[in-house]
Amino acid sequence: MKDTRDSSLKLTLILCAGMMLNLPGLAAAPNTSSPAADWREQMRTLGTLHDDPLAQPLQKLKLYLAYMHQFASIQGKDRHDQDFSTQTEEIRRFWVGAQGDFLNHFSFKAVSQISNDRHNYPGGDRQFGHETFRSANITYHAEEALGLKQWDRLSFGYGRRSGRMADEWQRSATHINTLERSPFSNKLWLSDREKGNPLAVWIKGTRDNQTLDLALFSGTYHDWIGGWEDSLTYYLSYERDLSNRTGLDRSDLWLSFYYQDGAPGEDRLANGNEWASAFVTRWEEGRWAMHTTLGFGDNGAQSNSAREGHFWGLVLMPMYTLVEAQQKLVFRYQYQNSDQPEGIRLNSRYARLAEAKSDTLDLNSGRGDSHHSFYLGYNYYFNGDRLKLVSGIEWESLASQNETLYEGWTLGTSLRILF
Repeated sequence: MKDTRDSSLKLTLILCAGMMLNLPGLAAAPNTSSPAADWREQMRTLGTLHDDPLAQPLQKLKLYLAYMHQFASIQGKDRHDQDFSTQTEEIRRFWVGAQGDFLNHFSFKAVSQISNDRHNYPGGDRQFGHETFRSANITYHAEEALGLKQWDRLSFGYGRRSGRMADEWQRSATHINTLERSPFSNKLWLSDREKGNPLAVWIKGTRDNQTLDLALFSGTYHDWIGGWEDSLTYYLSYERDLSNRTGLDRSDLWLSFYYQDGAPGEDRLANGNEWASAFVTRWEEGRWAMHTTLGFGDNGAQSNSAREGHFWGLVLMPMYTLVEAQQKLVFRYQYQNSDQPEGIRLNSRYARLAEAKSDTLDLNSGRGDSHHSFYLGYNYYFNGDRLKLVSGIEWESLASQNETLYEGWTLGTSLRILF
């Protein structure tokens, strides 16, 4: 097992170095008049099998692939002041699928999660094959079909999709600015019990720089599509673009809320949260950006009462572009708190993985009532979000009832490819 991982690690490092040293113009800022622009454009259109707006019944068909190879090193102390350190190399995400347009007013997207090493810890071989869907849906674009000129966009959809709440969940993992989303953002996320996106029916409309998204989600888990046998979650989000008023390059306000009607023993979303709300702002001007999330919620009924109660959290993410379209600095501060001793939790990566691989570490499974984290990252974009290297270092502290359960540092880097 170790030999396989070491070989994979060396191969990926060689790949990164080779791309940076050998591809023409790779280390230079994008220039559409240079030869290097050719491969960037080819990467953008890679996977497009068909694109003809006049064809019937299929107007467009494009293959989809996202691959992320990630390395991390963690050093910390558990609740008994036991020092530990561990290194991890993994296929963080490997998604394949297709998307397209058909019958003039319909679109579809289906993305399968092939591997993300979730089942590889504390031991075992890598698994490749369909695990779950990240997306599997059909959308009807009513503003086009019905000539509704008062709407910029109006769509109806059915299938598996994301229930986005925090700013970090407003974009796909292929576009996030950090190695991992913050634990509080993940706590708000409407994930199913296998950390996939659930089945939903929705209506979404945009007019006058305002977007309203109404959805009903099913808690019933299935590797493929699933049904409506378990909990139901009612979701509402409202977003407004205020750029015209503020004069900034970007000024977004976003409010979102969900309520889940379910009980222990049923499949439920978001680890059983009964309700959650989030207020997001995004401010961008020139090289600077500031994204924020403030959220509240209730853990709902749990098998362990220490994991119930209310929670709240805050995420602040200032960013600065060092070189346009090429290099970015990212800082993030996150705090989350609950009124019960185990009402919040660390991400599954990487402290909890270290605990899972150890017979002696005690981090209380990453559960507590107070959690701080500070992240500093540097991103290098070879071709925007289609080919980039995301690196960062993070310090975290988890406590429960004033007892420190974990303190530590995580250093990591990730090669991310998308087309």
